[in-house]
Amino acid sequence: MPDRSLHKPVAVINRFEVKGDAATFERLFREHSQFLRRRDDFDFLVTVRLVERPDVYAHIGHWSTLRGFLDTVNDETFQLHVKELGPLVDAEADQAVSVARVLRENAVVGAENVVLTRVTVREDPYAFERGYAEMNEHFATLGGFGGSDLLRSTLVPGRYTGLQWWRNTADCDRALGSAEYRALRHALGRRADIEVDRTRHVAYERVIG
Repeated sequence: MPDRSLHKPVAVINRFEVKGDAATFERLFREHSQFLRRRDDFDFLVTVRLVERPDVYAHIGHWSTLRGFLDTVNDETFQLHVKELGPLVDAEADQAVSVARVLRENAVVGAENVVLTRVTVREDPYAFERGYAEMNEHFATLGGFGGSDLLRSTLVPGRYTGLQWWRNTADCDRALGSAEYRALRHALGRRADIEVDRTRHVAYERVIG
């Protein structure tokens, strides 16, 4: 598959359900994140925590090449971190490519200003992508919209992960409260099974040169 080329970008999506102390998990995962930031071909990462399920975190790491990610997975330090974190969480993972990215403003860390969407498209994925873009165009008219990243799985056909973020909590509240958003989301639901979670922005970190 072309999306699995070792020389092309990849996003690695991890979802963690923490079974123990969240503070311990965050400390260990931050140490792991700092290790990732120094790896060849690492680009940036985003970590969010679900508002209604604070035991669940999502971590999206972007790599400029799949080869860089695979080399890192085989590193001894990476394997040690996995052994430390493994007993603390139930985890699921995916790999994806970005099919539509909109960058306007940064999101304030610590605010409830990121929407995480998990999607399984039942029919016409390109129509779904157009509908998602239409939703972003609506958000852009309201002010405070920071951007979006729509990621298509390279492992599971029809699966997408979407991130949409706002400057702060109030901007996100206003956008999600709009009648236009509810109508657009309803239209997307005719083509796909959609799970939407409001999240708290935990971290946005770029590569360390």
